[in-house]
Amino acid sequence: MGASNRVVLVTATALSSLLLVAGLLIAQQNNLDVQFHAFQDSRGVTVLSPDLSFNKDFTDRTAVRVRFGVDAISAASDSCARCHQEGANNGRVVLGVNGTRKYGDTKLTLGGEISREQFYSATTALASLSRDLNKGNTTVASGFSYSFNQPQLHPSEDTEKQHAFDAYASVTQSWTRKTVTQFGYDLNQVNGFQSNPFLRTRLNGVMTVGTAPDSRTRHALTARLRQALPADTFLEADYRLYHDSWSIDSNAFSVGLSHRFNQKVSAGASYRKYDQTAAFFYAPSYTGTPQYFTGDFRLFPFDSGTYTGRVSITPEGRMFNLPEGTTLTVQYDRYHTTTGFVAGIFTAGFKIPLK
Repeated sequence: MGASNRVVLVTATALSSLLLVAGLLIAQQNNLDVQFHAFQDSRGVTVLSPDLSFNKDFTDRTAVRVRFGVDAISAASDSCARCHQEGANNGRVVLGVNGTRKYGDTKLTLGGEISREQFYSATTALASLSRDLNKGNTTVASGFSYSFNQPQLHPSEDTEKQHAFDAYASVTQSWTRKTVTQFGYDLNQVNGFQSNPFLRTRLNGVMTVGTAPDSRTRHALTARLRQALPADTFLEADYRLYHDSWSIDSNAFSVGLSHRFNQKVSAGASYRKYDQTAAFFYAPSYTGTPQYFTGDFRLFPFDSGTYTGRVSITPEGRMFNLPEGTTLTVQYDRYHTTTGFVAGIFTAGFKIPLK
C-alpha cells in the first residue's frame, strides 16, 4: 500500500470512529468539540489529525473532559534519515482524561494523557489548582505535570528514557468588564535522553546523528491582554520570554483582532512573531571530537512568523442534523521561518453546546 493510501486509510478510519463516538455523545446531549486539522510543509510532510474533545458537567461542582486524537503522518522528514532517505510514514494516537472538582471558589483538576506513535511513546500525569479571589475578579492558578517518555532508536529496537517535570503559576485579573490581563511563569525540567535519533549533521565531513546534553531546564514568562473594543471588536495580545540551560533565548509576540458581525458570524485575524538564539553547542558543521553536536533545526537560530485567519458561523436551526446552537469554525495558519521552512495548517471543527 502506498504512502498516500495509508494516510487516507488511517484518516478515514479515525474519522469514522470519531463520527460514531460523536453520534453517541450527541444522543446523550453532552458537550462535544470535533475538529479536523490538515498540515503540509515545504519538506513534503503531510499530517492529517482528527481530534475529539468531550466535556461533561455531572454536577455544578464536578466536570470531566475526555480527548481523543489521531495523527496520520506521511513522509516525515525528521523520521529515520538513515534507512528512510525520504522520511518514514508515521502515526500517533492520543487519549487524555481529566476531571475537575469545585470546592467553593477553588477548583482541583487531576488527569493524564497517553500518546503512542511509531518511534515514540509518552505517558503524562497532571494536577492543577485554581482559586477565585476579589469577588471573582482575580484568579490564582498553579499546576504540575510529570511525563515519562520513551523514544525508540530506530532502526534498533532499543528505547531510551526521558523524564519531564513541568510546573506553572499564573494570576488572571479582570480590571473592568472590558479588560483582562494574565501573567504567568512556567518551569520545565527534562532529564534523560534528548538527542534526536533521526536528524544528522556534518561531523568531519560525514553526516552523523547528533548528541545533546541529558539535562535541560526551561523558564518562560508570559503576559496576556484581552481588551474589548467598540462595535463588537476584540483585541488579543500575548508576549512570551523564554530562556533555557542550553543557552536558547526566545521572544514571541502575537496580536490579533476579532469582530462579531452578528449573533451568527464572527471572524478574526492574528500575527505571531518569534525569534530565538542557537543552543550553545550549535554549529553549521563540526570538526574534531565535540562532546555535543546537533542537526536538529529546532536548536538553530531563526525567526518565524505565523499568519492566522478564522471564521465562526452559528446558524439558526440545525446544521448538518446537529443540535441547534452548533458552531462551525474554519481556520487557516500560514507559517514561515528565515531558514526557508514553510507550512500551511487548515482546521475545521464543530462546537456542540451542552444541553
